[in-house]
Amino acid sequence: MAGEDEDVLLEIDRILAGEDEEPEATEAETETDGGEAEAGEDDGGEAPIADFDFGGNVEETDETEDEPVSTQNRINKTELISILFSRKTKLHFFLLVALLGVFFVLSLSSGDWAVDLLLLLGYGASGGYLLTGILTHFGGVRELTRSDHPTSLLLPVLLSILIAGILWSIIGNADYGDNLRNGLRFGLIIIFIIWQFAQAWWMRVPFREYALRRVERKDGDVGRGGMLVYAAPIFWMLAGYMVFYLMARNYEPFAEDFNILFQFFWFAMMISLTLLTLFFLRRLQRDVSDAEANTFAGWFAVGYWGFLAYHAGVLLYSSSQEPSFVLDLVFMFVTIVVAIYSLSVQVLRTESRRSHLSQTSHYIGEAEGMINRHNVIFIAISFTIAYGASNFFLTAGDRPLVDDPRSIGFVSHFIVLLSGVFVMLLANYNFLTGRELLKKGFFEALRGQ
Repeated sequence: MAGEDEDVLLEIDRILAGEDEEPEATEAETETDGGEAEAGEDDGGEAPIADFDFGGNVEETDETEDEPVSTQNRINKTELISILFSRKTKLHFFLLVALLGVFFVLSLSSGDWAVDLLLLLGYGASGGYLLTGILTHFGGVRELTRSDHPTSLLLPVLLSILIAGILWSIIGNADYGDNLRNGLRFGLIIIFIIWQFAQAWWMRVPFREYALRRVERKDGDVGRGGMLVYAAPIFWMLAGYMVFYLMARNYEPFAEDFNILFQFFWFAMMISLTLLTLFFLRRLQRDVSDAEANTFAGWFAVGYWGFLAYHAGVLLYSSSQEPSFVLDLVFMFVTIVVAIYSLSVQVLRTESRRSHLSQTSHYIGEAEGMINRHNVIFIAISFTIAYGASNFFLTAGDRPLVDDPRSIGFVSHFIVLLSGVFVMLLANYNFLTGRELLKKGFFEALRGQ
């Protein structure tokens, strides 16, 4: 993916984001001097912000104005890299890692004090970074928090301490402290559940981009799409079985669990997910006869079924073995990067779209919303801290909410699997409506109406 100079597209999903889906066909880019100045703001030591316009040769029509355009909005990968791996925010990542380590230690500690401290640190740090992200709309705050000097941590740390202190003073109150404590605990449970869906939602982005590139190539392989829709889950089902087989041969504790019953559940789980997905996917596509729709569905399935197979495998493995928090943390960091990547692409696409609309009668305001290129890292760190606290909270204290950590893995991965099926259908639905191949609502199409 990194080696190809292709489009990086992200739909603003009208169901989950509340905005209308725009056609996948790209828009014209009219870059002004003022826009270039804004794009280059606060970029002192980072990779340079490149122009969005890389020029295409195909004549297209803008959806807002009936004027042909010969260029496409393309988001430069250099710009994305400058957001994802900026040296100006590296200290914040180090602080995130340290906080997750503290959460892990607290989850191993006994006593209600450990649970209370985890609640205070989790909510305090998450709220502190969320407020920091909001305050970066002010230039002075942006300069203070985006640097490689330790003072960049000053504002989020102070805000985190302030929020944690307020919560601590309320929890210590004899009249309503217990009510707040129970409310905070319940909030972490809700965050834990929501994050499972968020994993499935954010993970669609790289596979969606790859599928769109295959559609745009038009290199004669469009007929493979229909076959890949069926072949992808079969491939990952067999690949997962081979992984389990090799583990059983080389890892003695797992060899006893890799029996006929384990193998039956693996194939039954993957086949059930496949049949469920294909049933509703065919309902979405039954009124559509378009080779590009099959191409997108097939190549998207190739990548996304790997993600689902991973979670299905971990779910089944965790039912007999102790879950590996190390592997969960590694995958959580992968999800963090994908989440930041997804949010960053959305920000850049929104800026590009609004910049273009500024030249038309459809202008909707300045190209900056609550989440922008300067604060997307802070917002993502805030989400991650909240999830990390919720994950370790479930097993913390003398009387943990969940006695058996394996049940946590089962519930979390089960939610991801169901969410993944929904997201796979939603991604295909967005493609069909974006290309104006489908006019029905999402649930209306699933019901076959």
